[in-house]
Amino acid sequence: MPVVATIDAPTDELAEVYAAAEAHFGHVPNFVKALGTNPTFTKSLTYFMIQALDEGRVSWAFKELVILKTLRAIGSYYGYGAHEKLALELGNSPEKIGDLNHSLWRHSPHYSEGERAVMALIEQTAVDANAVGDEIWEPLLEHWDNGQLLEIASVINTFINIGRMGDTLGVSDPELFSRPIG
Repeated sequence: MPVVATIDAPTDELAEVYAAAEAHFGHVPNFVKALGTNPTFTKSLTYFMIQALDEGRVSWAFKELVILKTLRAIGSYYGYGAHEKLALELGNSPEKIGDLNHSLWRHSPHYSEGERAVMALIEQTAVDANAVGDEIWEPLLEHWDNGQLLEIASVINTFINIGRMGDTLGVSDPELFSRPIG
């Protein structure tokens, strides 16, 4: 149960963002309802979540692996099961998802060199974003363009925030999408 008030029925100020959330997710996630007491904040985070949880310069399937690794790296429980389900629905194998655990991804046959470079970025960002050095950037730049790296870094840092906020606020979203995603 959330420790903050949730706004189940949208106010006039929240009507547009709740409608966008419902159109994208099939319902309004509990995380959005918990943000509802601050409409400006609700709008910015919800619209970014909608963008992050869809195709972009980086495939949604890979972004779900980025989200899962990010949540694992920071020890967050918020939404982990829902994102694991999404990762599977988007075509990631159970083995690939399982290899996100600890450092299994480093030698996993399920990950490319470019994907491994992203996992290293996630782990370093979770510990100290100021210490992301050339040894991390060089392999990233070999496999990803600048626009993709911006999207990946945005997803990592947004889900560090969302994971920690969800845990801190006691919010649970066991299922993010109640509509078909395919």
